[in-house]
Amino acid sequence: MPTRSRLAPMPDDRWSVQESRSVQSVWVWRGFLLMSLIAIGIVIIAATNGKTGFAAAWGVIAAGWFSIAMWLWYQHNKLDK
Repeated sequence: MPTRSRLAPMPDDRWSVQESRSVQSVWVWRGFLLMSLIAIGIVIIAATNGKTGFAAAWGVIAAGWFSIAMWLWYQHNKLDK
């Protein structure tokens, strides 16, 4: 028996996130995860070179990309079940 979605049913004129190709594909969240890991590397390099402003800015970028990756992964995982 399929599990019931916790999302409220959408009216016909609204867009559902589950119909998004970004949610349906595994490569989108993996790409964001890879970009966040590269950004963490830039943070480490900038911090060790004394560029704390750049390190902080790239830290924010890495956190944003990582949160997008995890949100897309969570949505994909819910759609897969």
